[in-house]
Amino acid sequence: MDNSYQQYTSLTLLGKKYNKAELLKLCETKLQSNETPAWENFLYAFLLEWLNDSPFVKVKTSGSTGTPKTLQVRKSAMLQSAFNTLDFFDLKENKTALLCLPCEFIAGKMMVVRALAGKMDLIPVPVNGTPLDPLKHPVDFAALTPLQMSNQLEKNSDKTHLLKTVILGGSSVSEELTALLQDQPFEAWETYGMTETLSHVALRLLNGSGKDDFFTPLPGVRIETDQRECLVIDVAGITNGPMITNDIVNLNNDGKFKISGRMDNIINSGGIKISPEKIESLISGIISTPFFIGALPHPQLGQQPVLVMENPPEDENELLNHIKKMVPQFHAPKKIIIRNPLPRTENGKIKRTLNG
Repeated sequence: MDNSYQQYTSLTLLGKKYNKAELLKLCETKLQSNETPAWENFLYAFLLEWLNDSPFVKVKTSGSTGTPKTLQVRKSAMLQSAFNTLDFFDLKENKTALLCLPCEFIAGKMMVVRALAGKMDLIPVPVNGTPLDPLKHPVDFAALTPLQMSNQLEKNSDKTHLLKTVILGGSSVSEELTALLQDQPFEAWETYGMTETLSHVALRLLNGSGKDDFFTPLPGVRIETDQRECLVIDVAGITNGPMITNDIVNLNNDGKFKISGRMDNIINSGGIKISPEKIESLISGIISTPFFIGALPHPQLGQQPVLVMENPPEDENELLNHIKKMVPQFHAPKKIIIRNPLPRTENGKIKRTLNG
């Protein structure tokens, strides 16, 4: 068993360096206090788990692509993932890393491990919709959800100038958000990954001269497609052999790829295969409320695409007619369903369900 993780037990937190003993004491003090907020409790509980003698950590999946489950992952594999990111972005000792994602899930845990592995200064802030608000000093590296970034940009926040490099993950980045990122002073990257790959295994630059529509795998990541044209991932030191996904991709000869949807989300309407993600991407610019494309049973077609929105449009027929002109023939939703709020997972991802 690889015990290399035992070398990484010191952490710089808000500019103060803690060795293992000091960090253990801090964690115990914080967890025993009734004044420690829930988001901080998850941070210190994870640090205690990292500092214990077990070579494994328990990680919850989000449940966005199936039933939530708890995985047992190797600390050495988490370190490998952290080093892959540190190397890609050239993140050195004493650089700052913003933690604004819940440490209950892999994205938050991995920000902590990157700080441990890279001897970076971890800057934890409350986990909420506008996490940049408390910032007073620049941060070198940050991970946000697309919703958090959208909220900050919509506020016309002056805090975004404090960012240098940002990765966006947890859900896809809309065309609308991509457009807003073009004038920002920081590098913004969309991530591709999942709990099972211990955060991202591929990235694409969203702004600047090198922006790309395709994801580039990180070094050490091998990808191919199966007979369904779904992505198969093999990451040295992280996955235990090839991992088959349900993500349908366009794979270039140079190894770059573009996600076109998920096999388990495909809507079969009268023999026409409809990718909800493709439709959502095409119409995201004209819908300001959270939404998704779902399906209802249909007696003749089998399934019929529907637009599920959190808030009703001003004119339902006008919106449906507008969408019909924007998407391929027979792909447009015929009906709008209002669900307020939309069903979401524990970490805020929209659940594509019309049941309850």
